Amino acid sequence: MAKKRELLRIGFDSGASAIKCHASCGDRATSLVLSPGAIQQRSETLDAYRCQVGTDLIHRSFAGVGENYLAIGRLADRLGATQSVKQLKSDTIVYKILAVVSIISQRLDLGTKFDLQLGCLLPPGEFCDRERIQSDLITALADFDTPIGGFNVRLVSINFYIEGMGVAQLLKANNRESFGTGIVLMAGHRNLSFHIAESNEIIMSQTRDLGFIYWVKAVVRQTYDYELSSLTTAIADYWVQKDIVCLKPILRNTSEEHQAAEIKRLVEAIEIAHDNYCTLIFDWLNDSLPDRISESIMAGGVSEVLQTELIEYFSNKLICNPKYDNRPVIFNPATFKLPILNVASEYQTRMADVYCLWRYLMPELLRKSKSTKDNV
Repeated sequence: MAKKRELLRIGFDSGASAIKCHASCGDRATSLVLSPGAIQQRSETLDAYRCQVGTDLIHRSFAGVGENYLAIGRLADRLGATQSVKQLKSDTIVYKILAVVSIISQRLDLGTKFDLQLGCLLPPGEFCDRERIQSDLITALADFDTPIGGFNVRLVSINFYIEGMGVAQLLKANNRESFGTGIVLMAGHRNLSFHIAESNEIIMSQTRDLGFIYWVKAVVRQTYDYELSSLTTAIADYWVQKDIVCLKPILRNTSEEHQAAEIKRLVEAIEIAHDNYCTLIFDWLNDSLPDRISESIMAGGVSEVLQTELIEYFSNKLICNPKYDNRPVIFNPATFKLPILNVASEYQTRMADVYCLWRYLMPELLRKSKSTKDNV
């Protein structure tokens, strides 16, 4: 008698600064953060990474379909992948999902043949690509190569959601009555998006290319041609901690005198770019948001770096909520005390969107699917 195939459930977010996933199979669960790097390679180039038995696949991940192979994550970075915000996420998303499936299967000891239920977050501008992604993914999952051998995965369910829809479920899932109009702001590396909700239902969404990379590139234009990913980390850490020590790892000059001048110029560039960046964000929000907003929830990496600025903005924008002592109501994922996941501390709140997708939207899909079958 053939062994029953196990069902792996994955919530997947192909972020521009990090791939983020939460997955489960039965009572086993794991979370994953992976570099977004992806670079095409000849299969022969990757053979050396097949032999590293016992090594976590996160360090040597690649996926091959037919003759086409891509290194993903840390391996891609080592092989020369560069950070690109112009490339559409949908261009490489299939291979990133294949890599994630293999890494998670190794961690949960699933073998290479199982069923998959997938929930996938996409930027609003790429949501139209979902049918192509689904078609390509069904074909690829059936037969793909990895460092630990070939996989045969049957896609039993896939659903796509616009980024921010996972976080939006927090308000609904915590048994709260809706009070007027709510805003969900997703502030990521590539873009900013917001969703307008009424009666806990999304009625409108907008996005604009005003992610953190906009601020970073503005700094580059006024300073040295720093490597973007290193500069991104340095700016974020400096702005949160207000400590110039955070900038020292990226300095080009070697003498103390020249380093001091470089730091001064870098700090000035960061502050000027910050002011211009915030002006663009708030002008866009002022033009796009309704006049009366009752509550807001902020998520994404930028919402942490610019938390003070965003709270000040929404405090002046929101009407007072009588259920909260007539104060403006501003939430972030930490408000809801989500569980601590097995990822680095700096990613805990950034996992909120994909975790809530996995927890709230995917179980709902299973119930609907079962209900449909029961009613046939």
